[in-house]
Amino acid sequence: MQRSVCPCLLFLSAVLGRADQQPPPKPTPDERIDYYTRKLTADPKLYPVYVQLAVACFDKAKDTHDPSPLARAEEALLKSIEIQPNLPAYAALSALCNYRHRFAEALEWGRKVLESEPNDSAVIAGMVEAYLALGEGPDAEKLLATRADGTGDFHLAAARGVLLKSQGKKEEAAAAFARAADAAKARKVNDLIAWALVQIAGVWIDSGQAGRAVPFLEQAAQLDPLHVELKIHQAEVLEARGQLLESLAAYEELLSRSNDPFLHAKAYELAREIGDADRADRHFAFAEQGLKRPIDVGEVYTLGALARLYLAAGARLPEALELAKRNAHHQKDASSQELIEQIEHELRATSK
Repeated sequence: MQRSVCPCLLFLSAVLGRADQQPPPKPTPDERIDYYTRKLTADPKLYPVYVQLAVACFDKAKDTHDPSPLARAEEALLKSIEIQPNLPAYAALSALCNYRHRFAEALEWGRKVLESEPNDSAVIAGMVEAYLALGEGPDAEKLLATRADGTGDFHLAAARGVLLKSQGKKEEAAAAFARAADAAKARKVNDLIAWALVQIAGVWIDSGQAGRAVPFLEQAAQLDPLHVELKIHQAEVLEARGQLLESLAAYEELLSRSNDPFLHAKAYELAREIGDADRADRHFAFAEQGLKRPIDVGEVYTLGALARLYLAAGARLPEALELAKRNAHHQKDASSQELIEQIEHELRATSK
């Protein structure tokens, strides 16, 4: 399954979460949006509340896979800055731009934060993601080079793990994620411990050593059994073992709780591989619809995924090539160029 170069959702949650500390049980995103909207109607100059509104809008977009709240989140953050320039809004915009694959803008906002807070590790981690997505690995390495190895700082250790993984340094990447897990343990934050363990597993799955991933997934499951990426990696292990039906069932169990178009795209590939045309067609339709939806409202973060879906299906290849080229304007790493080359190869093969 195609993964992003860096766990941007984690870093986004870190920077946005500063502005939205609420006691459990947390209200739904719609309830929070309504609450903050009413506060701003009563006093439109409350610039911190605009950041809180942005958090709620992002959470709604993430939970529903509806891209429309993302634009409202950006609008709220820019309004906050217009009233009073502030670091939480800068940091949130940097992370939000990462999520939306507007990586150059993410770097611009991140630099604004580092001008005042040069050791903001969550923002640094997000900037590492942006540099990698732009194919600027040396700049990501330079950004981290002046910091410690990440010991004791969860986000720095995690960012170093992502960088090392992008360089193909499997053992070093796994060790960096292990340091992230240790940092999370020191803070007694189980979901972050689980996240780091899942990343170690991902290193081994992506390097073709799924067996080495299993102990880390088992540890993560004890801490956070509903962790989405944990479930995805468990499905990938099943696929690596040739248990395609079981892997597909695992994705479909996830989809029963979240209509994620990226998961539908993977389920489509598995259903097609096992020869279940009806299930494949159903997942393809949901994936295509869900991946087109952000593009239709001006977002770019699903361009590559939709191109990959068409490539996997051997369908609409000219459109897939156009999507891949548009994607490469925003995401300039090696995988984006490889996608273009793969589609061009298929187009040549089909024209013979």
